[in-house]
Amino acid sequence: MTLGVVEGYEVHVAVAWQGFVWSAGADWLAATLAGGTTLHEWAAGHDRIASSAGRGTVHAVPAPTLGPDGRERWAVRHYRRGGSVARYLDDRYLAGGDSRPVRELKASVEARKRGVPTPAVMAGATYSAGIFYRADIATELIPDAKSLRHVLFGGSAGPIDAETALHLAGKVVRRLEEALVLHPDVNAGNILLRSHLGGTEAHVIDLDRCNVLSQEPGRPYHFMRARLERSLRRLAERHAVELSDGCWRALRDGFGASS
Repeated sequence: MTLGVVEGYEVHVAVAWQGFVWSAGADWLAATLAGGTTLHEWAAGHDRIASSAGRGTVHAVPAPTLGPDGRERWAVRHYRRGGSVARYLDDRYLAGGDSRPVRELKASVEARKRGVPTPAVMAGATYSAGIFYRADIATELIPDAKSLRHVLFGGSAGPIDAETALHLAGKVVRRLEEALVLHPDVNAGNILLRSHLGGTEAHVIDLDRCNVLSQEPGRPYHFMRARLERSLRRLAERHAVELSDGCWRALRDGFGASS
């Protein structure tokens, strides 16, 4: 776990595991992992409200300590492979270089500095498995947030209408572009929305595969826009829901709106 110095976090290393945590939670992390429990197993035993299924289960648990945004709950997930490689490796990653949790922490810290709305990473851990490792990550949980997928295709009306949701999703993608944070998996499940203080806000999650650039590239990069649109078209087809012209216009207006 080549974390280096990330302000506000501490690293803990043992033979079978390595982890990092927001400094206020150092004692909690050491005690939890030293007992032979993974972060995800710990979370499964403390999830008293809800868990959501995606690529694995995300547990919503009371926060052992408050983080930079003062959220009272954490979201804890276990990293799992996607795509065709998943059938061979499942939740294993080849050891060497930055681990998935470390990559997500570094990307999240830098993205937040650049104004990208994303939950703070609170803790992460890897567990040795021969030449591979398995890993967990914990972030602050945004209360009452729903994914863009749920808002558009969840089957019941909520406080956020489709055009507002899509406009905000487009603005989040534009914010990523302006911040030079390239997210290869911007989809309707990785954008969260919630009604708050009389308005609606959007956040992006799952930054472990992000590439954070130090300078403008030599050509425009709009692949995140195309990736999100593909995600929406697939979901619309799967759920037999037709997104209106107004919905697509709202999304593309969001793409064009500076933060």
